[in-house]
Amino acid sequence: MAFLALALFAIVLVLAYLISKRDLLSPWFLLCLAITVSFFIVTLNYSKWEVKINGTFIVFVLCAMMSWGVGAALVRRLSPQAESCGMLKTQLPIKSSGVKRRYPAELFIIVSLAFMLGYVTKLFLSVSDVPSITAKLRQIYDNTVNGYSPGTIFSQMREVVVAIAYINTFRLFQRLFSGKDGVSVIKLIVPIVAFGVLVLVSTDRNIFIRYAIYFICLFVLFLRENIKRDNVNVRIVQCVLVLLLLMVIIFFIMGKMKQYKSDIFHSLSIYGGSGLYDFNIWLESFDGNLQYGTSTFQTFLGSLESILKPLGISFGDLVQNNRFDPFIEYTTSGGFVYTSNIYSAFKPYVEDFGCLGMVIFPFVTGMFYEWLYLKVRRSKYSFSWIIYCALIYPVIFYPIAEQLFRRFHLGIVYEIFWLTAIYLAVYGNYGAGIRRKRIRRGQKR
Repeated sequence: MAFLALALFAIVLVLAYLISKRDLLSPWFLLCLAITVSFFIVTLNYSKWEVKINGTFIVFVLCAMMSWGVGAALVRRLSPQAESCGMLKTQLPIKSSGVKRRYPAELFIIVSLAFMLGYVTKLFLSVSDVPSITAKLRQIYDNTVNGYSPGTIFSQMREVVVAIAYINTFRLFQRLFSGKDGVSVIKLIVPIVAFGVLVLVSTDRNIFIRYAIYFICLFVLFLRENIKRDNVNVRIVQCVLVLLLLMVIIFFIMGKMKQYKSDIFHSLSIYGGSGLYDFNIWLESFDGNLQYGTSTFQTFLGSLESILKPLGISFGDLVQNNRFDPFIEYTTSGGFVYTSNIYSAFKPYVEDFGCLGMVIFPFVTGMFYEWLYLKVRRSKYSFSWIIYCALIYPVIFYPIAEQLFRRFHLGIVYEIFWLTAIYLAVYGNYGAGIRRKRIRRGQKR
């Protein structure tokens, strides 16, 4: 049954690839790729985990994949101009973005280093009684899991460091691909390194994964626009595989810094594959009692309650305080102990609305991301590239955890705010895409 499921997921993946016109950054293709790769990891552990797949799981996942595709197709249908206004064949030079102001590389270095040091110092002070560095990092992680927060000011300092790293990465690719940007590569890299130090100390590997996804997605956009060859997808896949290998190694090292004992294959299997398999196991024990939104919108409700509490408004039992779902644990006949608490995005949908949830949420999400990607296709080197690459991680995370609705919180609002504010401060508008559309309108006249 497991290999039948893998074959069916792979068929939908190929279908998404062809319908998306072989576009490797199409949201629907990325979703199907993430699910197929994740389940492939499950099949690699078929004997070790004693994998047993039920038919309901297969039907639900296929339903979600196809529902996403229908939502995406509807958006494309309602935007017929998208195909004719897609990526232009002519190669506009990157310097055509119309940027006249000087890039504040030195200011970004000062701000990034100062805010990074402030945030890191705050975290280390919270574990000052712990002896070794690795023990401190582990305690910082445990504190975060148990609800520790460094405070609003320090959290905003972290978001600024993250936003600067994202903007500098965009400018770095401009510099590398154009070769005409006068900004020093070293000056662009320093804030990114400061961001890396912040991630290591914070022990939040999700921040690193999200940046890695952003980096790879943005790299592919630049690479695709600046390589003139028929087999550009082959070149893209080759580069992405190298980057993914590097990211996996860094991810594993970060786990070791938190005193994790697992080897690299076990770590990759649990993080990348157990989400779908946990959903499959959970379905067997699901009693059908629906929660009607309290699971899917868990973090959103908690954030809203924190805002409304001063007004005396509380949601009571509707707000769940547990950051992680309960562990699924069992011992195989061979003595292997399986333990994981990572769920796919599907679990809260079914928990709240049953089978209907597997249709509605992927459909709506597919529409949103297709709409966002159409903006990317209509412009080059613009803010739409940055925001799409920064927000694509919930699609990649779909087999692992719900990152769009369930994890929506004020921190995401702050991230988008700082990213937008810093971009506008640097570029003055939303980039070359707007300028290009103005030029094309002028040509029509």
